[in-house]
Amino acid sequence: MPQGISVFDEHLRLREWNQGFIEVLQLPPESVYAGVHFSELIRVPAGRGEYGPGDPEAHVRRITELALKFEPHRFERTRPSGRTHLVQGEPLLIDGQLTGFITTYTDITERKAAEESLRVHHDLLHKVIESIPSGVTLFDKALNLVLYNQEVLHLLDLPAALLAEQPCTLENILRFNAERGEYGPGEPEAIIAPMIERARTPGAHHLERTRPNGKTLDIRGVPLTDGGFVTIYTDVSERRSSAERDQLAQKVFFHTPAGIIYTDEAHRILSINPATTQITGYEPFELLGHTVFGLINLESPQTPAGLQEQITQRGSWRSELEVTCKSGDNIPVSIRATRVDDPQSGAPSNYIWILADITERRQAEERMRHIAQHDALTGLPNRLALLMRLGQLLPESRRHQWSMAVMFIDLDRFKIINDTLGHQVGDEMLREVACRLSAVVRETDYVARLGGDEFVIILPAIAMPADAAIVANKIIASLSTPIQAEGHELHTSPSIGISIFPDDGADGDSILKNADTAMYHAKAAGRNNFQFFASEMNRLTAERLDIERKLRHAIARNELTLCFQPQFAAGTSQPTGVEALVRWLHPSDGLIAPDRFIPVAEETGIIVEIGEWVLLNACREMKRWIDAGLPPLRIAVNVSARQLRRRDFCETVAGALAESGLPPELLELEITESSVMENPQEAIVILESLGRMGVTLAIDDFGTGYSSLAYLKLFPIDHLKIDRSFVADIEHDLNDRAIAFGTIALAHSLGLKVIAEGVETEDQFDLLRSNACDEVQGYLFSKPLNSAAAFAFLHARCPTR
Repeated sequence: MPQGISVFDEHLRLREWNQGFIEVLQLPPESVYAGVHFSELIRVPAGRGEYGPGDPEAHVRRITELALKFEPHRFERTRPSGRTHLVQGEPLLIDGQLTGFITTYTDITERKAAEESLRVHHDLLHKVIESIPSGVTLFDKALNLVLYNQEVLHLLDLPAALLAEQPCTLENILRFNAERGEYGPGEPEAIIAPMIERARTPGAHHLERTRPNGKTLDIRGVPLTDGGFVTIYTDVSERRSSAERDQLAQKVFFHTPAGIIYTDEAHRILSINPATTQITGYEPFELLGHTVFGLINLESPQTPAGLQEQITQRGSWRSELEVTCKSGDNIPVSIRATRVDDPQSGAPSNYIWILADITERRQAEERMRHIAQHDALTGLPNRLALLMRLGQLLPESRRHQWSMAVMFIDLDRFKIINDTLGHQVGDEMLREVACRLSAVVRETDYVARLGGDEFVIILPAIAMPADAAIVANKIIASLSTPIQAEGHELHTSPSIGISIFPDDGADGDSILKNADTAMYHAKAAGRNNFQFFASEMNRLTAERLDIERKLRHAIARNELTLCFQPQFAAGTSQPTGVEALVRWLHPSDGLIAPDRFIPVAEETGIIVEIGEWVLLNACREMKRWIDAGLPPLRIAVNVSARQLRRRDFCETVAGALAESGLPPELLELEITESSVMENPQEAIVILESLGRMGVTLAIDDFGTGYSSLAYLKLFPIDHLKIDRSFVADIEHDLNDRAIAFGTIALAHSLGLKVIAEGVETEDQFDLLRSNACDEVQGYLFSKPLNSAAAFAFLHARCPTR
């Protein structure tokens, strides 16, 4: 529509006009003519009620009186048709004299609509920026501040008056900060110059800065297509590693990786950003107008109505849940909803939903959960996972009245292999054992590694205990095949304890403990076997633990003592030496038999401390006897397998000899056949070292182990001791007699002497002596004696010096 123009003279009579004047005011053409008075023209719209209700003539008089003032004016008037006009008037002066008045009438309806749309958009933008916890600034190409939120004032401690200046430039803000020492010491101009230059350089930037107040800010700059840039300031002091540190601001709405959904008061979607499309797969036109609750999957018992009420009342809400993508897949997201209130009414007008895909974080958490519940070496579930699985299976078994077996498995001789061949070999062996155990059970069974060489297998829903026995035999058979590891052929066997639910316990701890108890009894029964738990085992285990507890204090409390059993030359019956035997006299339990505490000491490792005590005190005792007038005799000391495996064993022997002053040739170390065969090559090195000291060496319990004759001839030993089990029935058992006599012949062929222990009858002695046995020991000649009695016994039978 054209602009209307009218010119009235100083008497308010129309002098000039155009067609636009008639059209804008919708005047009848015949009413518009030169000389018509102003009041006559406005009487037309007044009659139509355009100036409001009331008497039209009153409106005409009021407006005419205003016009007669001939003052400049500018105002907007919306006509009943809905169209808005801008009315502007100026007096006409010639040489300072009033000659009339010119008025223009412009239809600004479309412009007003555009301004309103811009205002709504700006209001939306402002609400988005103010709803996020990050500070946001927007600078134009000339580095003038265009937009900011209140959070930036808080984070940067900037006065509101500074940012309200027109114009407020980036340089003003930087100089303010530099002058108050925000960027450290230095000349403010020198400090801010490179910062301004960097701001003029196109491209995104990201840095972290710790302010003087100790707060660390994550600062990200995002360039805009018009040459300006948006900067986002996030306080990351307490959540530096958080994946949600980037918050949205005005232009960042289109660049942030987090999805933003803007809804109306009924949670109908008004706008989404590209990140929302990337996360969900939905384009904007597919979501606009729909409620956000059609996208997110609320967890029962939560309902859309309940959540809407919660957000409205609290102002915000956050959670982790799933959203349904366009593809139909559900993905986990972290989601936050914030209420936006109308600035005038204060009532909720909109909501901002921010969501972030946390799939990678959930996957990382799942990986961490797997690591926490699985053994890194074998990949099997660990103790934590085992207990959790037991916690799941026990109620299920109880509900269905199923039996369930728990098998506790310990590998025999693993520590020896691990200590002698190294952890790499031991680890490879454990991995192979894990594979074999997994291969012999059902898919529904559960194999776990507790640590070290201990494994547990759960057999759910078994029909009878015999089912567990079948699996145990399979395990024993599977592990009977040698394991190849790092070029070594390894032999191991399992000791297996089995407990049955519900007979052997009602909870996971008791079931597992009782299987462990049964495993120890399997070891005590000779290893490479399985034992079912029996209630009697707990008594024996408690007794064993009691012995262990007391035994740990026995040396310190001087409860151990030595007995000595003499050894004799078979041909002359003259004493050749004594064997030192340890005894335990407990103050309340009395004399505790060696067969009760020695196995416990071996199993727990206390045998090392006991063995060192016996060695030192046996050497001291023999030296004391010699100093008291007894001819030099050999004293034999038993050495356990654990002592022999210690790297400092030779130094321990040398120390005992040095401390006691006993000549090395008077000390004989008795080592069991099975001990030296655990690692024959290493045993040879140790025995040779002891031999070089002058110590005499004997293989104890010969014939009960599995020594190879090829190794036997390489061992630098002096004596073989025939085990008492072959001597006991030598008079009647032809096999025992053949073994004993064969041992004597073998020893002599290797240049060794033979000692037979456990000789109790004259017939046994006669058979041994007649077959050239060199020395004998047993109750026929003397029982073990205390120190005083042994000295007196030997002194009476030895020739005086």
